[in-house]
Amino acid sequence: MQTVRRVYRYLVAFISLEVMIWGIIQLARTTFSGEIIGNTATQIASALSFIFVGIPVFLLHWLPAQRSAATDDEEYSSRIRAWFLYGALLSTLIPVAQNGLALINRVGLSLIDIPAERAIFGGSQNWADNLIAMLVNALVAGYIFRATGQNWEKTPQGTAFAETRRLYRYLWGLYSLGLVVGGIIEIGLYVFSTGEIIGSNPHERWMNGITLLLIGIPLWMICWQTIQNSLEQPEEQQSYLRLGILYTLSLIGVGGVVIPLGLILNTLFRALFGEAYTLSAFMQAISAPLSNLIAWGSVWFYYGRALKADIATLPAAPRRASLRRAYAYVLSFFGLAAAFIGLHMLLTFIIDIVFESLVIGELSRERLAAALATLLVGLPLWVQNWLHVLREAAQDDEAGDHARRSIVRKIYIYVLLFASVIGLMATGGSLVFELLKALLGESVYGLVRTVLTLMELLLLFAGVLVYHWMILRKDMRLAERSLAERHAQFPVLIVTDESSDIPQQIELALQRNMPALPVAVFSTEDGAPEAAFTAAAVILPAHLSVTPPEALRLWLHEFQGGRLVLPTPTDKWYFVMGSGQERSQVIQQTVKVIRHLAEGEEIPLMRDHSVGRIVLYVVGGLFALQVLVGLLGFLLSF
Repeated sequence: MQTVRRVYRYLVAFISLEVMIWGIIQLARTTFSGEIIGNTATQIASALSFIFVGIPVFLLHWLPAQRSAATDDEEYSSRIRAWFLYGALLSTLIPVAQNGLALINRVGLSLIDIPAERAIFGGSQNWADNLIAMLVNALVAGYIFRATGQNWEKTPQGTAFAETRRLYRYLWGLYSLGLVVGGIIEIGLYVFSTGEIIGSNPHERWMNGITLLLIGIPLWMICWQTIQNSLEQPEEQQSYLRLGILYTLSLIGVGGVVIPLGLILNTLFRALFGEAYTLSAFMQAISAPLSNLIAWGSVWFYYGRALKADIATLPAAPRRASLRRAYAYVLSFFGLAAAFIGLHMLLTFIIDIVFESLVIGELSRERLAAALATLLVGLPLWVQNWLHVLREAAQDDEAGDHARRSIVRKIYIYVLLFASVIGLMATGGSLVFELLKALLGESVYGLVRTVLTLMELLLLFAGVLVYHWMILRKDMRLAERSLAERHAQFPVLIVTDESSDIPQQIELALQRNMPALPVAVFSTEDGAPEAAFTAAAVILPAHLSVTPPEALRLWLHEFQGGRLVLPTPTDKWYFVMGSGQERSQVIQQTVKVIRHLAEGEEIPLMRDHSVGRIVLYVVGGLFALQVLVGLLGFLLSF
């Protein structure tokens, strides 16, 4: 109930705060602006209605929240309060930066006699609009910043405020990085576009780029330096958010290099194949991809190095290897996809040349150039990364065993197998359809070309399928041999008595799932298991661990291996996790734990599978996917 009330209170406070801020801004702009567009009375009435509604609603919800935070430790440490404070800071300080950017942009354009409407932001505004918005938002941000500082003075319990502050810092880092990238692209377009840009003055790109860099570079340096200084705390350096941000920026940087490079190669091949280009036209054609290559290449270079440095500081070698491995598999996948598409385009072009007497002209040059550019970009990317993970998986040691059994490798191989099978089905179905139509007497235009194209695509899918199926089979053989050796070196002792039969069921489950695992069952009626001191782990029911016989108690005291306690019903003993589970679940979980121990892996922690957390994960994943698709669309638009 308190959580629901807290969500309601802070959500209404945030919305009413924004209504109040922009009502005040609209009223001030209407009052001080020299040029009023539209009905002044309507604008004033609209602004006052926002203010008269926003202020009392904000106070009615914010002041009780402040009083609760002053007396309730849970309130001032809550994640919802942290989201409100840092969300309010973000929603007020970003408009300050945006309006400052618009103001500087228009001033710069006026200095070189370019209309202010050409500004990249705020072309229809004036200096009063920007200053008013900056002042009002800055005043509110100052108040929220003071409230946030007071909250930190009380040292909030838990990790909610630290995690939210971390997210706040990285959002500022991404925002400022976007300004820097945009500025580099704009200046690149000005430098490399030697021809006249239709409908615009090329000098506006230069000024827009300079403005973005004037705001973006100092802001990015401050934000990133703040983030780097926070790495003195171990939880900051090893946070999943930081690794996720570095991974995302590095991968987007790779895409920002590979895609523009393909476009540049495409234009270069078209020129080599005879398409008429003047130097000015050639530079104009590659100006956008070249500008993006420089901007995103810088992102890849910097954040790729930061990612490698962070991975190198991780204490656990398997985790370092798995993070590097995931990066390589993602690049390998996109490289293989590009190489596959490029090879298909090239083979289709050759078929058209041979069997359709395709005349070499502008369209054919474009097709051949696109095929070669895609192939030359994708093939090296795939080969470089795939050979790396292939060599790692070929090692006959523990590192190679982890590489072969990694979940990332399995996902990569099975995704390619799935795509290949679907591709074979679709292509094979199309091929049979075309052949049946011809056999049934229907006239099919370009039958030879269509059949050859489908057969070529069929062979490509078959090649991918067979190759990765062979890789999977080899991994499985090596994994089975390695796991059998590991299991054979991990003897397990199951302790039981006459009152319980679950140990015998666990013995059967272990022998069925891990045949090479040595398993012995010992009854407490025989005293102490002296002959079983070599066991690596012991499994015993809860009642024997709570009140063990004296001989068993002394043996357990000296035992150095792992101890697994089964949550079996015990008089007046209640297990917080595991009580009430069905017997099949207990057996299944026990086998999983023994498997992890025998294979030298950490036992996975119990996860919170509450509905609210699952919904939050789904919404967060969808939002991240939308952002990633938007960024990729932004790259592809060039």
